[in-house]
Amino acid sequence: MNSFIASLLLLLPLGVVGTNHFAGINAANSIGNNGVYTCRTQAQWNQVANDAKGLGMVAIRIVGFDCNALDMASSAAAQAGISVLAGLYVSGTIAQGIDGINTDVQTFRSAVAKYGAGRYVGLTVGNEVQDSAANIMAKVYDVRGYLQSVGVNVPVSTVHTWNFIRDNPSMCGADFAAANAHAFYDPPSTSSNANNFISNTVMPALRAACPGKTIRITESGWPSRGGQVGAGVASIPDELTALQGLNCAAQNVLMYAFEYDDQLWKSNDNERSFGMWVKIQGFANSC
Repeated sequence: MNSFIASLLLLLPLGVVGTNHFAGINAANSIGNNGVYTCRTQAQWNQVANDAKGLGMVAIRIVGFDCNALDMASSAAAQAGISVLAGLYVSGTIAQGIDGINTDVQTFRSAVAKYGAGRYVGLTVGNEVQDSAANIMAKVYDVRGYLQSVGVNVPVSTVHTWNFIRDNPSMCGADFAAANAHAFYDPPSTSSNANNFISNTVMPALRAACPGKTIRITESGWPSRGGQVGAGVASIPDELTALQGLNCAAQNVLMYAFEYDDQLWKSNDNERSFGMWVKIQGFANSC
């Protein structure tokens, strides 16, 4: 047992889960707590899906189809009886990533043929793509039109930061709006303000930008290690506090917790330590 998980077990009463309100959880294509990017196996994807289902979540979110992740995550979700929010990874701008996008659209088409359109909450084209809203949405509409033309009727959109969508309402033009919103990176938020950040800052801004649209918060979490950002402290107790607040906010928001396990291959301790498994047990009696 690694020291991180051991520390969590000291903090939490085993078996205490309480009521989960998150719609789903993000899971990287690499296994957690490993300093080298290492693809999850089918058995490991099955564990992710079963853990999510066991807590009452109805979906897992993936970004990128490397490591055969779409097929394995879809298989895992099917055996657990939950859904997948599938995301195409875009490397660079839309123009720079065009070949990968078009290849992944075909991969998604094949997955729908295998697992059925009902297995998928939606398909997102890119995650915080560094390009103009016009270029991003043009490709979203292109992908959606193509999929519809071949009989694949799955909602299509893209994901960006909440403030980018606020400032570019055209990002709301597809089938749903999808935003990443991390209180930790929005000073002067503290972990105890995570609930209010989503409920009183992010959602009013997105509802104003995207009237009448279904809005999904596709990522929200808190790191347990690394440097401080504004008033935001990265620690295990702060992550627990933030997750409890976010769980409460998720009573009224379609939110995907970020993320299933720590990803030690990432570039800094903050980014590496959003993993929440076991910590999620701290939700008991929090709302």
